[in-house]
Amino acid sequence: MKKIYFKNWELTVDFNITKGTYEKTAYGGSDICRCNYCKNFSDNKDNIYPDEIKLLFEDLGIDYKKECEVWHYYNDELGYHCYSGWFHFKGLFQDKNYVSQTHEICPIIDLVPINENFSIGFSENNQLTFFEDKESLVQVEFSVKTKWTIDKSLESY
Repeated sequence: MKKIYFKNWELTVDFNITKGTYEKTAYGGSDICRCNYCKNFSDNKDNIYPDEIKLLFEDLGIDYKKECEVWHYYNDELGYHCYSGWFHFKGLFQDKNYVSQTHEICPIIDLVPINENFSIGFSENNQLTFFEDKESLVQVEFSVKTKWTIDKSLESY
């Protein structure tokens, strides 16, 4: 197990299992989906993630081009397309969990901003994972704003 310190989090990762799982995975979620929003996300993968996130993912064994899930949730007033999605790694984390359960039906999602367009958080979850063994997985949730870069006629508002 490898320890990584990122912001206030202490992340413990089984690097070999994580890296091996991503190596066996052919595509990310946005590459499989044929909707225009996913095509745009897929076209932007190299620009969406800040360098420090790419380095973090490399240290965790995560291939940033192979997100488990991604979805478009709105267009903002500045013309950015806003997406959310997640990855997983085998291990555990200490410090803030991005999901806060309240007495309400819906939990509160509280991601940490990395820059004006990208936020991240960690939780214990195994939704739609590439991992065969779903025990001890950490879900790396992100939200990002990006421009439309594919054929403009495919853009929806």
